Amino acid sequence: MGKTDKGEHPLMFDDYVVQQVDPQWLQERVKPKRHIGLTPELCILCRACEDVCPWECIYMMSPDIVRDADSPSLMTLASQSHAVFIIDDNECTRCAICVERCPSDALWLGRVDN
Repeated sequence: MGKTDKGEHPLMFDDYVVQQVDPQWLQERVKPKRHIGLTPELCILCRACEDVCPWECIYMMSPDIVRDADSPSLMTLASQSHAVFIIDDNECTRCAICVERCPSDALWLGRVDN
């Protein structure tokens, strides 16, 4: 397991109860005006967010997927990163299970401004 930028292993929780979410119940809910954000400096690339997502809509991809981007800043960011964090927004219900599971507090749930 990786270490945080403070050189410490992140606190890992093992008291989770994994239960299957009723997909119909979640599909009928209106998505809140929130989004999942990532603080890349805190991410330890443990991929726990991918593992715990009930919708399998979180992906840690190789930075090589960002090729021929129109934005030079995006290309620079990708070339300096170890992974590209992607959430399929069409599938994400903002249940925030990934936020709770993140051992380094790199993920957060924020409000979308109107």
